[in-house]
Amino acid sequence: MPGPRRDPPPLKGQKLEAVPRSSWLALGLAALTYTVISITLTGTNIAFPAITDEFSGTSRATLSWALSGYSIALATFMVPAGRLSDRRGRKRMFFAGVWLFLAASLICLVAPTANVFVAGRILQGVGGSLTVPTSLALVLPGFPAGRRTSAVAAWTASGTVGAAIAPSLSALIVENFGWRYIYLLAVPVAVVVLVGGRTLLSESEPILDGKKLDLVGFPMGTIAIGLVAFVIVQAPGLGWSHVAIVAALVGVVCLLPLFVARSLRHPAPLLDLRVFSARPVWTVTVAGLFFSMLGASTWVVWPLFLTEVWDYSLVQAGLAITPAPICASSFGLLSGYLADRFGRRPLIAFGTLFPIAAMLTMALRWGAEPNYLTGFLPGILLFGIGFGLTFSSLNTAALDGQPEAMYGEVNAGFNTVRNLASGMGVAVAVAILGDADTITFDRFDRFFFVFALFAAIPAVVINGFYPRTKDSVNERVSGSARS
Repeated sequence: MPGPRRDPPPLKGQKLEAVPRSSWLALGLAALTYTVISITLTGTNIAFPAITDEFSGTSRATLSWALSGYSIALATFMVPAGRLSDRRGRKRMFFAGVWLFLAASLICLVAPTANVFVAGRILQGVGGSLTVPTSLALVLPGFPAGRRTSAVAAWTASGTVGAAIAPSLSALIVENFGWRYIYLLAVPVAVVVLVGGRTLLSESEPILDGKKLDLVGFPMGTIAIGLVAFVIVQAPGLGWSHVAIVAALVGVVCLLPLFVARSLRHPAPLLDLRVFSARPVWTVTVAGLFFSMLGASTWVVWPLFLTEVWDYSLVQAGLAITPAPICASSFGLLSGYLADRFGRRPLIAFGTLFPIAAMLTMALRWGAEPNYLTGFLPGILLFGIGFGLTFSSLNTAALDGQPEAMYGEVNAGFNTVRNLASGMGVAVAVAILGDADTITFDRFDRFFFVFALFAAIPAVVINGFYPRTKDSVNERVSGSARS
């Protein structure tokens, strides 16, 4: 999603421009939407043990598509949704996303089978892709230039708050009402947003550039990624010689080259692969890819480990995990100041070391018997610190050395890869844990050793290949704003 431009701070003694009450209310609607989507995303991860128990006749590999399918759908449709909202109207696209997310949530609420539930989750991903990028773009024009940074910060904080409260809130809902009621949260929020948005949100002017969007090429790449995830998850159970696995591999070999060739040739590709040729972009994208795989997979593995090995209740597991998002949120807010003080590159390079320490700490210090304070808590705190320091800075770092006209393309490419990687991370985690009814301790141990290697890749890439240049993006942006 394209990142908004930062506005220069007001001069000393200068009064801040007044913001209409309606603009604050519109921002509240956008923030509320983002919060609920964030809670639903994290809540599904927390509720995954309970979901697998209810659909006990369905393999864990199949149910994992409720997690990876969501991320893949979100990545697939976010770029075209942003383009279409510019051309067809952001309010129209936002409302379409809210309606779709509401319908998908109701499907998840009443799903009679695992396949219907997975379909509902994939539709939620499509609805989220229509809603999240347009929500902020809709409300920013209602804020004076000098107050937009505050609006962006409030909107971003709403997603962070959602992720922070989701573990304990979701666990309480599951324990007292059942996992399905997590999706009931979307109903009152959707009603408030749809009713209030009719008057508080204004339609945007369509942007027509005369270029036809490539609506064929990008799905090729997405289908190929989905097939890769299918192979990773299903091959251990079906066998590599199974006809479905062989067919999926053939599909990958055929589709990926076609996607690359079409994206390089098309005058208006939905995802311009040429942006990845710049060193700041590809290094940060690789780091973001593995960070996303780490983040998505651990949110699945942690509650499974606590409930299946240490025999925690889901509420206990939710409370045990909560320090991680709180730590990530706190250090994420601090990362802006630290980046301004020391530079983005040193901050990211330092931050990439923490997930390695987190994975190794968990692999080496925890055991089959509960030792939360010495074996689990240090690992999730290190993990939260690393993500807080690093992840919010990676997107901005990709823009270093890029002309402002390319900001949208670079951000779109980075976030698309990040969301696709989240789906792949879940697939790899499920493949490591296996499909047995009871996951043994050694499976979890194997996961953390494998993902410690994954965590080392961002550290190597950033420390070894990210250019050692001054952080010039903020200077360019602020200089442009002053002029």
